[in-house]
Amino acid sequence: MVPERDSEHDRGTTGRDSKRLRVAIAGASGFVGRAIRRELKDDFDIVALTRRASASSRNETDSEGVVWRTCDLFDDQSVSDAFTDVDIVIYLVHSMSPQSRLTQGGFTDLDLVLAHNVRRAADRAGVRRIVFLGGLDSDLDESRLSPHLASRREVGIVLKSGRAAFTELRAGLIIGRGGSSFRMLMRLIRRLPVMVLPRWTSTPTQPIAIADVQRAVRIVLSDDERWIGGYDLGIPEELDYGTMIRRAAGCIGRSPVTIPVPISSPRISTLWIMLFSGEPGSLVIPLIASLSTPTVARPNPLLDRLQESDMIGFETAISEALADHGEREDPRAIVRRRDRRVIHDLSLVRSIQRVAMPSTPRPDRVSRSYWRWVGRLLPGLLRVKTEIDDEGRVAGAEISLLGCASLLVLKRDDSRCDEELETLSIVSGLLVRRNSPTNGRFEFRTIRCRGVVVTALQNFAPSLPWFVYQWSQAIVHRIVMWGFSRWLRRNPDVIDGE
Repeated sequence: MVPERDSEHDRGTTGRDSKRLRVAIAGASGFVGRAIRRELKDDFDIVALTRRASASSRNETDSEGVVWRTCDLFDDQSVSDAFTDVDIVIYLVHSMSPQSRLTQGGFTDLDLVLAHNVRRAADRAGVRRIVFLGGLDSDLDESRLSPHLASRREVGIVLKSGRAAFTELRAGLIIGRGGSSFRMLMRLIRRLPVMVLPRWTSTPTQPIAIADVQRAVRIVLSDDERWIGGYDLGIPEELDYGTMIRRAAGCIGRSPVTIPVPISSPRISTLWIMLFSGEPGSLVIPLIASLSTPTVARPNPLLDRLQESDMIGFETAISEALADHGEREDPRAIVRRRDRRVIHDLSLVRSIQRVAMPSTPRPDRVSRSYWRWVGRLLPGLLRVKTEIDDEGRVAGAEISLLGCASLLVLKRDDSRCDEELETLSIVSGLLVRRNSPTNGRFEFRTIRCRGVVVTALQNFAPSLPWFVYQWSQAIVHRIVMWGFSRWLRRNPDVIDGE
């Protein structure tokens, strides 16, 4: 049974008697996003953001009154437009699913860029509050966290660095219809009569039912001032993954043979989970890497508030999620197939790398140093010509072969540049596909709260045949960016002296 809504919710008019608050949900089409839309739609004006490659670019209102806005979270101008007249942003996004035909860079770097864009757009749009669903990490030292959990913590740090009030809800396994982790668990239980339990299955954890996550979101939206900061979520009972497997199996009348083994083999575990669950590696790999990290909820006032009205227990949550074959539900199955087709047809490239933070963290200075450094790589073969404006910024850059064949031409986009971001639009060149429907660009951004510079090649449309591009220009670009990062680490003060 799902607990009744908290009696103190305020019908979505906190601090405003004249109009309802407008809540933008980033990640609204996912498992948690759909649940939160259902929970809030009667009391708030909901703006659902989607970054689906196959989505229409038009704003649309569905039958429930939810306004859908297509938003490229890798483009901070697109995010700013999506945040128009928005009071609260609920951030549920991670970048485990591919958004380009070729993506260079790990999900941690992609998530960092997304969070930075959202923070910047929220500041520009005057968003009052950001609510972020992060990972349950037991407040461990960052060196002990998996890449996935470390990335979730980093995203929270970046979102918190803006002007909007910030609330972070931290959860582990969320049990509910359509949840990918829940679906993965139940598929393994149904398909494997014998299950080997590596050492990581003894890691303590506290899952939570999706209905209690919904309640938590409603509670924190009920008071703008009280629920600021971070709050762990989890059922009162502390479990381990082996126990969860056995008890979840009991909910469907199964009792698989479980064999504990004193080894931890994340790679082998990842392979057999991918094989028997049917879930993509982009999801399974980071999740399995996180399972050796304890995810236990620390006591906090929000958890106390949830427990006052009886949180949903583990077996009850499993049974409710299983009703009417709920474990088979995958809200994004059809969308993923459509997106893959669109992504393949567009054939765009995204390449994101972190480089060292120089002594003077100005992105325009980093850009100028980069083009000077590139110009010295292959003198005589490649010529780099830069146009410098009156303020010492790179207004344009051209890379040519032997000084005659123009390979790449870029121009500074003043509308996208500020003290944190320097952007050069990709205009033309033999390496650029003609008439490509993109806003290809090369970015330098400084993220001071993390002490890093991030370079990003966005929406690049190569002219070379795809197979040739993958094994030539794409590799060269990665080598060049690695070399620049290495040079910058060794020469952090060079930019100061320019």
